[in-house]
Amino acid sequence: MQNHVLFLFSAIILLGTSCNGAPDDTPKTVEVTGIITMKDKPVSGASVVFMPESGPSAIGITDASGSYALKTGKAIGATPGQHVVTITSGGETPMPGTEEAKSDKTKPEVPVDYGDPKKSGLTANVKASGNNKFDFKLN
Repeated sequence: MQNHVLFLFSAIILLGTSCNGAPDDTPKTVEVTGIITMKDKPVSGASVVFMPESGPSAIGITDASGSYALKTGKAIGATPGQHVVTITSGGETPMPGTEEAKSDKTKPEVPVDYGDPKKSGLTANVKASGNNKFDFKLN
């Protein structure tokens, strides 16, 4: 009888420790902020994406002052390490040949090459500790 009680107690302990869920697979992140400017003016509503060599990307949207703060999923910040950075801004793509196509209002504020990881030329080395503020002055 004592062996059955000991077995039952051990099984309850084992079951309790294994039901805590899967290990935390949320990546370690650190706070990353910065300011995006274009021709010395803040860029509002731009998407800023930090793409690490491996792991999930981090994204932020600039406010009216051009400031952004990154998030990786629900976590604040980006994973430490080297990142390729892309920046895109709004703007609609109108039907070619229309009056809208000729208007500057429909053109993206940021040139499209900054949105291409192979052409942006933008990088950032996110440190595991310390200041991770990356300002980008676009042409």
